[in-house]
Amino acid sequence: MLFEIGLFAFLTRGFYTILRLHILILAILFPFLLLSTIFLILRNKIKCLAYYVGAYLLITAWVEINSFYYYGSIIYTWPREIARIFGYSTVVTSSSLFHGILFSLYSPTLYITLLGFVFIATTNTSEVIRAFSELKIPLAITLIFSVFVKVIPQALQNMETSYKMTILRGLGYGKPLPIRLFYQIYGLIAVILPVFVYIIKGSRNLAIALETKGYMSKKNRTSLVKIGFHLIDYLLLFISIIFFYISFS
Repeated sequence: MLFEIGLFAFLTRGFYTILRLHILILAILFPFLLLSTIFLILRNKIKCLAYYVGAYLLITAWVEINSFYYYGSIIYTWPREIARIFGYSTVVTSSSLFHGILFSLYSPTLYITLLGFVFIATTNTSEVIRAFSELKIPLAITLIFSVFVKVIPQALQNMETSYKMTILRGLGYGKPLPIRLFYQIYGLIAVILPVFVYIIKGSRNLAIALETKGYMSKKNRTSLVKIGFHLIDYLLLFISIIFFYISFS
């Protein structure tokens, strides 16, 4: 959690500190190193991550490039009607292209969500409960967080299964490619409601099971596994301190 906060501070403030110090190579290499590390950790889900990262970078860069004007050599000029309808700047310059690419690569939302995926994919419920117990966090809050970690991957898997079933049933079959894309977007939206129904039913069954097993009957719970700091924990703590120092120096 501290690492994510430090990374968020670095991406929102530290980037400008690096530019002031003219360390342009570090400013360019950092997002690629971070993305490579995340893809390496989640290599089993490389296809989904590639779609998400690619779509996010493309959309954010496109919006930044066309929404703001920066001085520079003109690359493209939008027709006035299109610029007025979409709220675009009338011209796209080389500086706009550069700022758009940097803005998309340094967007905090992208990396915070990716780190959230890493946390959910690499942490099981038992580890969350043990860690929160060591921090003396109330059991009710621990249970909420642990259920969240467990339910989200299952919900995403059910959403993917439901979407594939709608495609197999012929959603958008025989339609031209541009129209078929709208059908596929509709299919993604349509599977959200069944997934929410599944989450609500699963939460109700989980609550009944916990009450039956007397989960809250004893306040002092013990664990066979001792939680402690390891080398990777000290390394992440050190990196977090560096992020905070660069961001607020």
